[in-house]
Amino acid sequence: MKVILTQDVPKLGKMGEMKVVADGYATNYLIPKKLAVPAAGGAYRQWLHDIAAREEKRRREREEAEITARRIESTTLTMGVKVGEAGKLYGSITAKDIADALGRRGIVVDRHKIELEEPLKALGTYKVAIKVYPGMTPEVTVVVEPKG
Repeated sequence: MKVILTQDVPKLGKMGEMKVVADGYATNYLIPKKLAVPAAGGAYRQWLHDIAAREEKRRREREEAEITARRIESTTLTMGVKVGEAGKLYGSITAKDIADALGRRGIVVDRHKIELEEPLKALGTYKVAIKVYPGMTPEVTVVVEPKG
């Protein structure tokens, strides 16, 4: 029997996928627990419509991510920090600091998407990768220099 999954089902598939399963599995488990609906008539047409809508949404998200990636790659962040003797920083530059600096420039990025192994603790120029979309990881240039 063909069914369309209405929720993720372990070892079977993700929500929105059409699967062919045994009749008993569908009628005795999936459909009563509202994990799936039969792939017939209106449900099948709705499923086809949903596929088109998801593809359109993914295309739009990818276009927006490409624009954001180009803006990130063309951005250089200059971070002024207090420096002690021998060029040691007081504190460090974290992913949150980088996200805040990008936000002030109109580029909204979740700090968890910034690939920073450990905080920047020395003066210099760094390339920091940011995940904006699967397979799309532009790098922002961060210049750490003494303040004042």
